[in-house]
Amino acid sequence: MSVPSIVLVAAIILCLVGILGTILPMLPGVALIFVVILAYGWWEGFQVIEFNYLLILGLLTVLSALLNYLSTVMGAKYFGSTRAGLIGAFLGVFVGIFIFPPLGIIIGPLAGAFIGEYIARQDVNRALRAGIGAVIGMFTGIVFQFALAMGFFISFLVKVF
Repeated sequence: MSVPSIVLVAAIILCLVGILGTILPMLPGVALIFVVILAYGWWEGFQVIEFNYLLILGLLTVLSALLNYLSTVMGAKYFGSTRAGLIGAFLGVFVGIFIFPPLGIIIGPLAGAFIGEYIARQDVNRALRAGIGAVIGMFTGIVFQFALAMGFFISFLVKVF
């Protein structure tokens, strides 16, 4: 196998790891795919992977990172959470991922929104609703991340083949 083939195979494998990272916590996702495409572009002299293509992918990567964190909060808000519940959901995402992987991706935002909302309203039903909304929002973010990662990967394959 020639060096260009080995580099392309490595790039494809790392992109697949990035796609898995949109679903599994603790693995990088869209950002990894962007870095892999950027590195491949650098390796091949930016002949196939052009600046405009990288600029678009870079902007989408930043947008996806913002939406990934905000989707949990937006889900809780849609389900009627107060500011305390929103803060709890946001903090719960980080605490859950690092303290209880892999289930923490569900437990963290649910518990965070529930605790924050319960402190604010002293109403178990509303607190549970906010927690469920946080989890639904988080899964919406995961679906968006996965779709974007697949789009990045497919566009990369189209570019190189």
